[in-house]
Amino acid sequence: MSTGEDTLKALGYQQELHRSVSPLGHIALVLSDITPTASILVVATAVIAVAGTGSLLPFILGCFIAVNVALCMGELGSMFPVAGGLFSIVTRVLGRPLGFIAMVDYMGQAVFLPASIAIGIGTYIHSLLPSLPENAISGLGMVVVTGICLLKIRLNAWLTAVFLAIELVVVTAITVAGFTHLHQPLSIAIHPVALGSHGALVGIAGGAVLAAIATSLFSVNGYDSGINFAEEVLGSAREVGRAVVTAALVGIVFELVPFIAVIFAAPSVEGFLHSGTPFTYVAGAAFGSKFETIITIGALLAIFNASIAITLQFSRIVWASGRDRAWPEPISSWFSKVSSRHGSPWVATLFVGILATILCFQGTLVAVVTFTAVLLIILYGLIAISALVSRVRQSQLPRPSKMPLWPAPPILALIGVVLALTQQKVSDLITVAVIFGVAVVYYYGFVARRGGRYWVQSELPEPYEITEPLPPPAEA
Repeated sequence: MSTGEDTLKALGYQQELHRSVSPLGHIALVLSDITPTASILVVATAVIAVAGTGSLLPFILGCFIAVNVALCMGELGSMFPVAGGLFSIVTRVLGRPLGFIAMVDYMGQAVFLPASIAIGIGTYIHSLLPSLPENAISGLGMVVVTGICLLKIRLNAWLTAVFLAIELVVVTAITVAGFTHLHQPLSIAIHPVALGSHGALVGIAGGAVLAAIATSLFSVNGYDSGINFAEEVLGSAREVGRAVVTAALVGIVFELVPFIAVIFAAPSVEGFLHSGTPFTYVAGAAFGSKFETIITIGALLAIFNASIAITLQFSRIVWASGRDRAWPEPISSWFSKVSSRHGSPWVATLFVGILATILCFQGTLVAVVTFTAVLLIILYGLIAISALVSRVRQSQLPRPSKMPLWPAPPILALIGVVLALTQQKVSDLITVAVIFGVAVVYYYGFVARRGGRYWVQSELPEPYEITEPLPPPAEA
């Protein structure tokens, strides 16, 4: 099995980032991006708000869909272990135009998702110290995160691994609190209830259960980062695919098990559904207010850890877009700069970090930006389609980490994507359609008219035959 660097060169790239992260450190980075603790305490709470005590079924379905998406990403990521991740895959399988749209999709997430996570830093510090302003603390926290992300990736992998160990202990503690204090019968999941318009318990419709699947998918999102870090990981291309699938499975276990425990551990269904933080509500009821405070501190550490991992990931995506010359000069040249000292994409990191910091100080703006959900789901759909098409059109290519049970995973993933998209707001779908429309105009009006000087990724069915490194960026 060739090393990741050999595969990178076969795909036509030079080794520019520092390859220094061990396979274990790689998984720690990906798990930190998934961040089980923060997902349980923040995202899973939104699932409960939508589906009430019936949230168990959509959460299980969301996790099941996520496993199938991860299997698709694992196979394709081992074939194309490039920092551009999902947009590099779509380009090489479905062609340059769709690949460019996938890149714009990823860039849209890069603008808003780091800030949406970092805002949680201020939220939890404010809950411990109410006198401190949430937005300012979030902004300062993002400044610290950006500074850390400018350092060597190996140091970041070590740091996130330490934080990850702490947050997994917190998740385990929540699980123990739940399973040792079970109060509710199985019927609360079979005959679910939610809060009505006047705060009373009412039966829940099937539509609300379907609506919660999309939110459940977000809870374990982040395993795609295993591909984005591929150019900095030691070992073979197979390890990239394994890291994606392994991190997804571990993340799902550390979210689904405590989710089940807490649902049935609620001492009062009314109190559980009325609580803005139902997981800490159950933890406090089980072991007291001090334990609840400890869980809150654990959530803060988890969010800080996730902010580091997510900023690292999207910095690689922005860097890869510059290396592939998606933008006019000198933007592409600036985005593709790498620190000679730390081996980090420093301009791309500053771009992501500064944008996130500004948005943190404008927290209300991030709160109303919900179309990123549509961006993520569409990218999942493109990957599922790529997994199907690649097996047919690129059957001769090596697949270092081959998915089991093909074609079931991509088909099941596509079904999940369709279900999730049907539950999104029409306004968000329109917003994404406009973004993609602008991307198409830019691609055909600027990129496609310049004879291959821009968006230089190969879409050939035999990309491993491309052995020459890419030339320096061309002038506009």
